[in-house]
Amino acid sequence: MKKKYKVIFIYNPTSGRGRVEKNLDFIISEISAKYGMCDVIRTMSPEHLKESVRESCYKYDYLFFSGGDGTFNMVVNAIPDIDKLPIFGFLPGGTTNDMSYNLNISRRNVRKGVRDLLNAKPKKYDVGYIGSTKFIYVADLSSYINAIHITPKAEKKKWGPLAYVYYLLLAFMHAKEFVVYLNGVKYITPMVIISNSKEVASFVINRAHKQDEGKYYACIVKRGPLKGLTNIAYLFAFGVKAAYLSKRIEVVEGSLLQILTEEKSWDVDGEYVELSFPATCGYSGRSITVLSNRK
Repeated sequence: MKKKYKVIFIYNPTSGRGRVEKNLDFIISEISAKYGMCDVIRTMSPEHLKESVRESCYKYDYLFFSGGDGTFNMVVNAIPDIDKLPIFGFLPGGTTNDMSYNLNISRRNVRKGVRDLLNAKPKKYDVGYIGSTKFIYVADLSSYINAIHITPKAEKKKWGPLAYVYYLLLAFMHAKEFVVYLNGVKYITPMVIISNSKEVASFVINRAHKQDEGKYYACIVKRGPLKGLTNIAYLFAFGVKAAYLSKRIEVVEGSLLQILTEEKSWDVDGEYVELSFPATCGYSGRSITVLSNRK
């Protein structure tokens, strides 16, 4: 007799142009066929999502959820401090979605994403933190990245990633450099990225990095022409290794990094967050088990 599991699917109905909600019957049918009965929660607010995740961690063997990278961030920040957690399954549903690449689950087609998810294997994935805030794949500081937060939802829904391009060009007009002390070393930089991710902002920048070894990398982009934009573009076009070898960035690696800056407005997993410094950043000491198609 096939073993029955306690399974729940939690989803954000506003992300990804409502594609998940349109395919909800298919999603639940496929999950139920593999694992047994599947409960469903349609979240009404970020607070509702966090509360649902927190309570579900005590009750279920598998916790499936859908949304964008911001939804994933809310999930990891809602996980209670208990020894036994469910296995997490992520169905991408955002406009852009870096975690779909990290887990190798389709972001463009919901039904293919469901099949990818249900064929995936459990894999350990580290949870990072910066100060008191957890993150699943990235924390960064840049005038350009922050432009993502002023892109209206209506335009993202209409134009997708092209909406971001327009607001990034606007950000160039007001871009500035930041003073950041990383492990006691002073840098003046247009961008800092702290991550364990293979992909950032929909660009594959560190394909070889392992995400289950408690290691993080910090990219400090050097000053350069066009307010550093040429070096930033090189990093995203050719990746961390090439940008470092061409002396366009500095790279610091480790489990824990010490950061001091007066800049409080950071991007954490694609969401705008106010942080306090000095702060420790890197491996939180905790990992979660996520269904993944990456080896």
